[in-house]
Amino acid sequence: MRTSAIPLPPTNPITGSFADPALEAEFQHEHFALEVKRYTRFSLTVATVAFLSYGVHDAFFLGALRERAWLVRYVFFMPIAVAAISFTYARTYERFHQAAMLVFGMAVNAVVLWIGAIAPTEGFFVYTSYAVLFVTLGPFIAKMNVTTQSMYTALTLALFLLLAATVSHPATVVAASMSMTIFSLGAIGALVARQEQLQSRQMFVQRQTIATQMEELDVERAKSESLLLNILPGSVAERLKSSARSIADGFPEVSVLFADMVGFTKLSARMSPEELVSGLNEMFSAFDDLAESIGVEKIKTIGDAYMAVAGLQGEKDHAARVATMALGMVERVAKMDRFAEPLEVRVGIHTGPAVAGVIGKKKFIYDVWGDTVNTASRMESHGSPGRVHVTNETKHLLERDFELEERGEIEVKGKGKMKTWFVKGRREP
Repeated sequence: MRTSAIPLPPTNPITGSFADPALEAEFQHEHFALEVKRYTRFSLTVATVAFLSYGVHDAFFLGALRERAWLVRYVFFMPIAVAAISFTYARTYERFHQAAMLVFGMAVNAVVLWIGAIAPTEGFFVYTSYAVLFVTLGPFIAKMNVTTQSMYTALTLALFLLLAATVSHPATVVAASMSMTIFSLGAIGALVARQEQLQSRQMFVQRQTIATQMEELDVERAKSESLLLNILPGSVAERLKSSARSIADGFPEVSVLFADMVGFTKLSARMSPEELVSGLNEMFSAFDDLAESIGVEKIKTIGDAYMAVAGLQGEKDHAARVATMALGMVERVAKMDRFAEPLEVRVGIHTGPAVAGVIGKKKFIYDVWGDTVNTASRMESHGSPGRVHVTNETKHLLERDFELEERGEIEVKGKGKMKTWFVKGRREP
């Protein structure tokens, strides 16, 4: 992504700082942590070592005056330099680092300008030129911003004029020329500082934009995963995300539940579409909550019919779970006053082997197939309103914890005669 592709928020035309104080404060904190703290600690250390090593340079240019120069360079400057470098480790450095850089820069220029003031003519030009150079390098060595760089230039210029008037007494044309040079190169330093600040802010905005986009992407990914989990069991959703292969599993024993609202078709003919959808949504949402709380997997709804299964995750008590859910469904529908007429639900359950998997490429669903599913559906259609109708296979898994009522043998379409039972409720402990 190109930096110029992201426009900057409004900035101060002179300093380049953000017009929004909160955004500026956020930038300053990040800029200090990423670009200022370690960089200035390193650059001040290198600059200090280099500046102190120039004591050798003093011996060549100053001759007998070198002791006075060394006194200023080492006795005056070194403690200030050590203090400035040490301050980079202080907690308050973030708040006062611009002031610290200004003190360090002025200490450097005070030394070279004073040495230049007491030096012979050639030394005057050499040392004053160093001050000009340091003024220009302020944004690079000390990460000075526009305001600090401007103050650095003005103070250096004032110090030069003071020393020129009281110590060195250069010709007026020389003093004017050096003053213009200090001012001009200081102005260039300020422009460099402003450009550096704008570039740093551009990178800051780019990082913020990317971070925001990543957060939005995470939110959308979370929504997609939530939607996927609403369609598929968690383990199946993970397998589907990690593999493009078809998903199909066989289960030796699961318990399948079918529920259907008795008389709902006729009732719906007298309802508006809004009332119909709202009523079904309220009812099936209650069933969904019930399934989630018990640990039963909802498979699908077809019209006003509801299908759920337990045992797909290896639960040993799958029959007890669907029976508990079935009794809860009967109870909740009996209490529901959402419709113009009372409703009853008819529930059927059967236990046996089944196959489950994901079918389709678009609007895919997780479904369960097999004779167990067909038999559970028959238990629902051959059941009674407000009752939970189960097969003999399911009864054997429930009889220890649930009270059951024998219905006897009935003729079941496609299955012949079957002995079935009604679940009355849980046994008292």
